[in-house]
Amino acid sequence: MKLRMRKRGQTMAAPMFQAARTLTAHAVAACMIAACIVLSAAALPAHAASDQQNAEVRPARTWFIDESGFHASAHANMSCADCHAEQADHQHPWADKLNKPASTAFDRETCLQCHGDVEDNLAKGMHGGKPVMKTQDYNNCITCHNPHYVLAPEARAKGLRPAGDMSQSCGVCHKAQTDLPKPAPDVAACLSCHGLKTGKGMLPASGIAAGAAISTAKPQGGSQAAPVAFNKGKEPQGPVMCLSCHGPESNAATPAGAMPRISAEGMKSMTHGDMNCLTCHKDAARYPHNRQERVNCLTCHTRHDEKKIHDAHSNVSCGACHLSGVTPVLKDGKVDYVINSGPLNVHSMTLASGTASCVRCHSAGPAAAGGSTNGFAGNGKVGAANAILPPKSVLCMGCHAATFSVQDTPVQIGLGIFVLVFAGMGLFWFSCANLGKGSPQKVTDTAADAATGQSHGCPAPHQHASAENRWAALCCDVFLQRRLYRESPLRWAVHALIFFPFLFRFVWGLLGLTGSLLSPAQKWPWLLLDKNWGAGAFLFDLSGLALLLGLLLAAVLWRREKSAAANAPRHDWLALYLLLGITLTGFVLEGMRIALTGMPEGSGYAFAGHALALGLAPLGQATLARIYGWGWYVHAVLTALTVAYIPFSQLRHMFTAPLFLLVQTIRGRH
Repeated sequence: MKLRMRKRGQTMAAPMFQAARTLTAHAVAACMIAACIVLSAAALPAHAASDQQNAEVRPARTWFIDESGFHASAHANMSCADCHAEQADHQHPWADKLNKPASTAFDRETCLQCHGDVEDNLAKGMHGGKPVMKTQDYNNCITCHNPHYVLAPEARAKGLRPAGDMSQSCGVCHKAQTDLPKPAPDVAACLSCHGLKTGKGMLPASGIAAGAAISTAKPQGGSQAAPVAFNKGKEPQGPVMCLSCHGPESNAATPAGAMPRISAEGMKSMTHGDMNCLTCHKDAARYPHNRQERVNCLTCHTRHDEKKIHDAHSNVSCGACHLSGVTPVLKDGKVDYVINSGPLNVHSMTLASGTASCVRCHSAGPAAAGGSTNGFAGNGKVGAANAILPPKSVLCMGCHAATFSVQDTPVQIGLGIFVLVFAGMGLFWFSCANLGKGSPQKVTDTAADAATGQSHGCPAPHQHASAENRWAALCCDVFLQRRLYRESPLRWAVHALIFFPFLFRFVWGLLGLTGSLLSPAQKWPWLLLDKNWGAGAFLFDLSGLALLLGLLLAAVLWRREKSAAANAPRHDWLALYLLLGITLTGFVLEGMRIALTGMPEGSGYAFAGHALALGLAPLGQATLARIYGWGWYVHAVLTALTVAYIPFSQLRHMFTAPLFLLVQTIRGRH
């Protein structure tokens, strides 16, 4: 009867486990498909932007003029002052006009001085030999015509196009030349700032083309800004136009105090001193001048890995750390910066070594940050803890996206004990003469009940179906816990609530870590590392609650087993309490982080942590910044104690059981 019940239980368990394995395979396949879709979607914007730029025929106008295109235009023999009479004295730009739309700089009457017949034709309902369209605004000529590149009819008849490469079309109108003819002196004066020698008839939509050389000749007229050649081994670049306003000696059109000043000589020794201003400030030479977007450093650079900056800092802008003369500020859950008054030193980006530069935000008061309140953003002002915490170490990989480092003392002690004890156990284990000896015994009532073959706490050998691949069996036994399921589905369910959250978090963190190290320019690793990314925040809270539920159910199950039988198996309550402590302090830390950073966007998906944050928010950011570091170290000490205790506890089966099964599989006895 006993044998019949056992066979029946195994017969019922096998289909159920087979179904579970099939369901798991489908879930893994669905996750892989979803990952491919996410990665493809992440790559689409870059391609879409590239296609849009290539399809751009007439990009937004800049303050630069392509000299080749202007030379081929219908207005090449005209003086700049013929159209720009108000700029003839070179006392420009006027600061009050730079921040207005480009349309305000156009005067229709200027065009009609030479093109008076256009107005007559419009009165007759014709323009350019075609009937006028009701939807077209014929009062704004530059909507369709760029006066610097518009071609004469005879040039068009020869095949020239304003968007073409004029440097490759010299032979169309005349014998090919190696250089452009010298313009008239008054035109040369304007081109000394506005000239752009790229050989392209139209400027790219994103700004100045790569490799563009801006004229560095000294401007004529009233401008006193001297050209600056930045030559750190690269081609000389001179931001003459920019320094005419932002330089220490600007012209009369820009009153003192109207805009920040930059030392031209000082720029040469700064981080990007050999680069043209428009390499980073792509829209600086456009109207309106004050509507530029913040420079995106990630266009050229990649993010730092967490081992170097101790955290992903996903919601912190590069400038908040790297720029001098700024003060970090917290806005909508993200850390940005504002420029301090006084000399403009933002281009000096050299950071102090070690963690000295971190005290700008991670300190309790200005004294710790050097004594100056200028630029200080600590004591919780930007959602940063007062303590400079070490990066998450290898011990944290079971739950977090961590780093391959061991920098804090609790982790060093805990990992040291773990390695030493397991090394001794390994020597003892592999020295045992009876390890793996003998063949698996035939499964009978007596053999099964006695669990014959167990040694050193390892699982008893089990004969799988002859048709089953032994490596597939190993994966099922290790990752799906099949042996435990066969013994007791209830215990398997409780164990699964503990095991699978750890496995999920470990795989997630390992993918984020390796992706950030091997493919830092991609977006997907940083999404995995972003604590406020909606999908990650939700799944991590869900897995954390599953882990907490599993631990509580394990405690209930142990209590029930102890009360039901006098000879109940011995359970490791200390290990359970340590895991509960780690889980609970982890949730509290998450709530503190969300409250400290001002409930950033996406944090609401971390439903458990967000609920705790609502309860912790009344403490205030200053208080949270002061106690967060203590909470972090409590969590770290509990983790280190757990890791150090593993070799002495029943938790060691996490390592010994898979290793034993692996050895048995290699020997063909699994």
